Amino acid sequence: MMSFGTCSKEDIPQLKALWKIVFDEEPRFLEQFFSWRIQPKAIFAAKEGKKIVSALHALETTYHKKGIHYPVSYIVGAATAVEYRQRGLMGTLLGLVKAHYSHPITLFPAVRPFYEKHGYITTSSTYMYPLKKNTEIQVHSSSLTSEHLNAIYMEATKSCGALDRDAIAWQFLTDGYETVSVSGAYAFIHQNKAVEAMAVDASSALLLVHLLQQKGIESIQVLSDSPFALTGGTPVPMGMATDASLQGLYIAEQY
Repeated sequence: MMSFGTCSKEDIPQLKALWKIVFDEEPRFLEQFFSWRIQPKAIFAAKEGKKIVSALHALETTYHKKGIHYPVSYIVGAATAVEYRQRGLMGTLLGLVKAHYSHPITLFPAVRPFYEKHGYITTSSTYMYPLKKNTEIQVHSSSLTSEHLNAIYMEATKSCGALDRDAIAWQFLTDGYETVSVSGAYAFIHQNKAVEAMAVDASSALLLVHLLQQKGIESIQVLSDSPFALTGGTPVPMGMATDASLQGLYIAEQY
């Protein structure tokens, strides 16, 4: 018989095993996540008897907009064992999460149409611009702390709003991406693309673009109202939410 509900500490080994099988995760990331981010009462699971066959983590956090912070949950690790898929288990878990909290639920989708079917809307898009390699202008990179990165992020997103990032979130991001930065701007690099670029002003943005061109980065993704003076952009849908009041909010992948 299938049952649905939140988890306890005793469920952690099963949850970890399910995550590892479904996502083929690197052991280091898996250990860090289950050491740093585990919130059993915010984990929703489907069990057949005592066996966990589907689960998601609805991490409780906050988002900011125009200087005010609001509660929100952020779903990660939505996983179903292969032999239990196509049975509506994940849809049931999503419904439980939404019913459990009075605040909005957000996520960064792996399969966007699936979440649209369950009432999630895409809140915003970034714009991707191509970059051409240019080594004529030499820019020296800076090494910024997570506090400096967060200050840039908060300033860059103060108008549109964004999910808040604590020290652990920044640790996961800087471990998972190559980070390129100058004073007042940074970018996360994945497969030779700057998948997130933030700057506090036009001069910092220009320096970062020059540094990325110098490194031969192929493209850059920025906010629609960013200080990056670029042309020919293509919209890239970002995160999703259950509440239309979050329209415009920047939601990227984070843990």
